[in-house]
Parts: sequence; structure tokens; C-alpha cells
Amino acid sequence: MEAIVLYLAGLFVLFTVIKVAVTKGINNSIIGEVFEKQYGKRDKEKGISELLEKYGEIEDDVKK
Repeated sequence: MEAIVLYLAGLFVLFTVIKVAVTKGINNSIIGEVFEKQYGKRDKEKGISELLEKYGEIEDDVKK
């Protein structure tokens, strides 16, 4: 029983570390800086649906 709890706690810690590393990597990359200049700083309260709507707007602008 203890092994399962420790395993789940380890997975949570691993998930958190990977999430923070990927987020910092994207924000500090050249592409992240370009998006930040183009669209401004991203609000933390925005969800995936708002981001996908913006992505759709990018595609619409390219098509025109």
C-alpha cells in the first residue's frame, strides 16, 4: 500500500517538474517571444479553448 502511495506521489512530482520545464522552455524560446510580441502576454486564467480560438484566427489570417 505504501509503495502505491509513493509511486503516485512520485508521478505527481515528475509531472510538475516536466510541466514547469516545458512552460519555461516555450516562454523563453524564439517562437514564444514572437507570439508574446504579436499577441501580448498570455493570461494565466485563459483555458485551452481560448488558445485554440486564437490558433484558428491565425489560420484564418494566413488563408486571406
